[in-house]
Parts: sequence; structure tokens; C-alpha cells
Amino acid sequence: MKINFIRKATSNELIPQDEFVIEKQLVIDKDLFECFIKDPLNDYDFIKENLEHMYCDQNEVFHCIYVTSDSYDFGILIESEGYHYARYTAYLPKAALR
Repeated sequence: MKINFIRKATSNELIPQDEFVIEKQLVIDKDLFECFIKDPLNDYDFIKENLEHMYCDQNEVFHCIYVTSDSYDFGILIESEGYHYARYTAYLPKAALR
């Protein structure tokens, strides 16, 4: 499966191009998720606490975390490149995980 990771995303641009692996799924509360999707360039503890799960390997495959909330039917793939904010992000519907 391919998706499009956007560096420092401020809009939804979804032309699938990038290979990815979900290393960890995080379900966060609705208020924090809404805060995150409105301002993904802020530093977040849930990103800071999961840095080891996010990197791009020698084959240019993004290893990332998938962050969602029980209140939404989608989540956001994140590869922070060692930062505490969502440096690379991609929208992914929960249905794509099935």
C-alpha cells in the first residue's frame, strides 16, 4: 500500500506515493486528537514518547505511528524524524487497516 507523506502538512494533499509500516497504533482522547489535527506542528507528548517507532529506512519506507480517537473514522500516520511534532503526516481511514 502506498500513501503520500507530507512534510509539515498544512493541507490535505493525497497522491499515494510512499510505502509505510505502522509500528504502533495510539488511540488518544477526542479533545487531544482534535487539538492535534488542528495544529499538527505543535509538540506533543504522545509523539515524544514514541520516537523509536518513527523513522525512514534505507529502502525509503516510512515506519510510523498511527494516531486516532474512538470518535473518528480516520487517523493520522506520523513520522516525526526525531522531532516532537508531526513532521511527516498522512491521513488514513480506519477502514484501510482492515
